[in-house]
Amino acid sequence: MEIVDNPELNKLMFKYLIDKYKILERRAGLHLSSLVGCLTRSFYDTTPNPIDPTESECMLFVTGYGLQEVLTPKNASTPLYEEAGITYSPDFELALGDYTFELKSTRISASNPDLNENWIEYMLGGCHILKKNTYNLSAIHLMGNYKPPFPILNTKTIIFTDEEIANNWEYLLVRKEVLEEAISNKKPPLPFQHCKEWECKYCRYKMQCEAVSMVLNPSGISIRGGTQ
Repeated sequence: MEIVDNPELNKLMFKYLIDKYKILERRAGLHLSSLVGCLTRSFYDTTPNPIDPTESECMLFVTGYGLQEVLTPKNASTPLYEEAGITYSPDFELALGDYTFELKSTRISASNPDLNENWIEYMLGGCHILKKNTYNLSAIHLMGNYKPPFPILNTKTIIFTDEEIANNWEYLLVRKEVLEEAISNKKPPLPFQHCKEWECKYCRYKMQCEAVSMVLNPSGISIRGGTQ
């Protein structure tokens, strides 16, 4: 038996997956997902020539979309909602029981009780728009508990308080103003000021943010701020 790497065929397969799941397609309007992630990245994604996701990012997207396609029930709906100029779409809804779902894939161990902050902010925003306080999350932990069996599907029902939902919505509206002003002025929001620190680690715009920071802050003192 002979096993030979085939880079040309790999490129074709990669392109097929990118096209199938529309990874490079730009979303119209202002979506809720643009407000819960880094605002500077969201701004750069709206520019005429944004940087394409890396191959690693694309494959993470493909993995997530592929699993979502397989696991979404056939009788589920995927509606689009809008409020205050913000569009929002749950991964799917089930009329039976009035269930709203997000499907996520993650490399975090299933034994880790913490949820991704951006997931929480997105679900809270969805709860405000849908006028409800419960959300269902099915997370596919690709690495399980770092021991067989894996992957693991872990589904939770999350119940938010009215205060949590209201506070998060106010937070999102402030971020909406920041992003809209940046787009209107064609100037990115200050780098490292509107994101979680972990978002910068593999971001494709990191070098641009570092360059802007050097111009604004030649002393090199950290200007990292909060997540407003």
